[in-house]
Amino acid sequence: MTETAARTDPARALYALLELSKALSSEVDVDALVAAVEEKASPIVDAETTSIVLLEPEQQIDPGVIANVVRSRSTVNTGSILASPIFSSKGDLLGVLQSVNKTNGKRFTADDESLLTAVASHVAVAIERARFTALSMENERFEAGLKLASEIQMRMLPTAAVNLSADAPYEMHARIRPAKMVGGDLYDFAPKGNRLYFCIGDVSGKGIGAALVMALTKTLFRANAAYYADAAKLMEAVNARLYEETGPTMFVTAFCGFLDLNDGILRFSNAGHDRPFLLRSNGSVEVLESKPGLALGVMPKFKYPLQQTTLAPGDALFLYTDGVTEATNADEQLFTIDRLEQTLQTCSGESATRVLEQAIEAVDGFVQQAPQADDIAMMCIRYRGHRRPGRALNVERDINRLSEVMSIAEGLDPSVRFPVELALEEIFTNVVKHNREGKGEIRIELAIVEGDVVVTITDFDAPRFDPVLDGPEVDTHQPLEMRKEGGLGVHLVKKMMDRIEYSHHNRTSTITLHKRMN
Repeated sequence: MTETAARTDPARALYALLELSKALSSEVDVDALVAAVEEKASPIVDAETTSIVLLEPEQQIDPGVIANVVRSRSTVNTGSILASPIFSSKGDLLGVLQSVNKTNGKRFTADDESLLTAVASHVAVAIERARFTALSMENERFEAGLKLASEIQMRMLPTAAVNLSADAPYEMHARIRPAKMVGGDLYDFAPKGNRLYFCIGDVSGKGIGAALVMALTKTLFRANAAYYADAAKLMEAVNARLYEETGPTMFVTAFCGFLDLNDGILRFSNAGHDRPFLLRSNGSVEVLESKPGLALGVMPKFKYPLQQTTLAPGDALFLYTDGVTEATNADEQLFTIDRLEQTLQTCSGESATRVLEQAIEAVDGFVQQAPQADDIAMMCIRYRGHRRPGRALNVERDINRLSEVMSIAEGLDPSVRFPVELALEEIFTNVVKHNREGKGEIRIELAIVEGDVVVTITDFDAPRFDPVLDGPEVDTHQPLEMRKEGGLGVHLVKKMMDRIEYSHHNRTSTITLHKRMN
């Protein structure tokens, strides 16, 4: 006689229940758990076979004992069949545990009912643990997949900070920050000869679906930009393909353009996107007026308008998605386009990188700890213009060399040449007058930098003397006969130049004059 058979019935049942509990505790796979129950649960109630029926939501059950258990949500005992419900910790019906025929030929008793109910409780805990484990593992795989998708998505975009030489005709910086691990905002740019192609876009919706459409849209823009020099035609080509590839609920707002790096002419087209800002070199900020075409992917054919404007050297174009203006703080207030414009007004003369940094700082400062609700993308393109070759000459410390000094301005537009020559005459005269004993020559340089005529007068052996700050004040309201001698020439220079800078270091005195060409 075996050890198990020698035991009393209660002891045998308890031993079998412990064996089942050990088996269930080691299983985290639902299928393996079901197999363990069907193998080890029968001895507990001395049944020939035991099985589990796991229920799905809204599952239709054929008439019989299982259906009676589901309907009554209680144990059913027919004598030859014993079935008990399996409840979750929240009271939901997970399934039914069913034993058939006692091995001794007798009928199932009330004690058997209690035992099977206990088994069902153990099984319920094991099923919930297994499902939670499976869900956790699936979530981990999903998170890992999202992280990989995010990395791939970011790698699809060109490097945000573009390293260009100091004499490049433009500078730019772009930035994107998804609200979730993957997002639907996009940007793209690429120099093509003497033109710079660029675009920015916002896919409707969020999450993986939007991310897939974002990847498709960016690819379509880049591929078609190689064949179209017309921003409107480029929009039409991307729109037609997006309509074919996406569903009726997905669409993309976008703005794209081509900037001529020779003359600053910007030709652009708008597909329902937020209008960019123009940051003028004089410090003013304005919205770029553009006709809002239909969002991409809505209709198979749409004729997008082509528009153009001109960027002067020093002007910048700031593009963004609505995640910027619709950023929300804890009080559910929006950042708004007005706040964005106010921020950009503080960015006069800043680099493209710094413009984006200040915009992000303003948004984050407004939002504080509130969670980001929408994707954010920004792009800033600053047109420098081509730098013209500079001119330089060294002249003796002699007023008689004045005509040679002024010759450096030859070839400038007359509207600029006259004030530059007048300024050169006055400053050179002052330098010689106040430092007749200086040694060596005086160096004169002229360059065209971002739309400015920049003239530099350097005296390599001079005491500190700023002709602007240290020169005599002139009261232009006084009659001529009452004014003090001197200072009028410098006063005129200050009026005609846009900016005057002075520095002095190790007896080297440098005066720099700036005059706008437009």
